[in-house]
Amino acid sequence: ISNDAESWYDGIEFSWDKRFTHGLQFQAAYTYSNSEDTNSEATAVGAGDSNQNGPNSAYSRAKSRFHTPHRFTLNGSYRLPFFADDRGFAGQVFGGWMISGVVRIISGTPFTITSPSVDLDFDGFSEARPVLLDPSVLGAHVDDRDTAQAMLPRTAFRPVTFGDTIEDLVPRNAFYGDGLRNVDLALSKVFRLPWSGDDVSVRIEGFNVFNQKQFGFPTTDINSPTFGAINGMQTSYSPRVIQFVMRYRY
Repeated sequence: ISNDAESWYDGIEFSWDKRFTHGLQFQAAYTYSNSEDTNSEATAVGAGDSNQNGPNSAYSRAKSRFHTPHRFTLNGSYRLPFFADDRGFAGQVFGGWMISGVVRIISGTPFTITSPSVDLDFDGFSEARPVLLDPSVLGAHVDDRDTAQAMLPRTAFRPVTFGDTIEDLVPRNAFYGDGLRNVDLALSKVFRLPWSGDDVSVRIEGFNVFNQKQFGFPTTDINSPTFGAINGMQTSYSPRVIQFVMRYRY
C-alpha cells in the first residue's frame, strides 16, 4: 500500500435553529459532503490493495472509506398545550408535559469487493480487487439482509489474473452498506409538591423507538461461499430500549 496517500474533500451544510417560543424549540442540520482519497480503508470491509497493478493515483482514487454523503440531524422539544392553563387537579396531572427527541439519518459508508490470496505485484499484500464483469452493479446499496446477494451477485465478478489491466478491475469503495435511521424520544414532566418547594420529575425515555435495524457489511470476498450475504449487525447498532426515570428534589 502506498504511503503517498492523497485526499480530496468538499461539502456544504445547512442549519436551522428555532428558539423556544410557543412551547417549541428545535435545531436541524443537513450536511452533504464528498470525500475521496487513494488509500483510506478498513480491513473488515476490504482494503483492495491500492497498488496491486503498480502505483497509479487514477486507479487508486475513489470514495473514502468514511465517505458519508448525507447526514441529517434534528433535535428539539415541545411543551404539550393540554391543560396548560388549568390550575386544578387535571392541570397538575395532565398539564406541563414535554416531549423531546432526536432524529438522525445518515448515509451508509462504502466498502470494497476483494479477491484475497492474489498478490499481483509481490508486495506481500494479497487482497486484490477482482475483475468487474457487470458494471450495472456499481454503486449498489447493499443494506438489506433479504436482498443483499441479489444486489451483489457473484456472477458480476471474477478473480483477477496476470494480464488484467486497471480498467478491468472493480473500483475501490464502489458499494455502500446500511446507513443509520434512528429516532430517540422522551416524555417528561415536573410535579411541584405543595410543601417546601420540593418537586418530583418523571421522564420516560425511548432509544431507537422504531427499532430500526442497522445491518453490517456483507461478505466482500468473492471466493467465499457467503459472498454478498449480510451475517450481522453494525457494531454501533442498538435495539430499542425503553426506560423510566424518576427523581425527587428537595
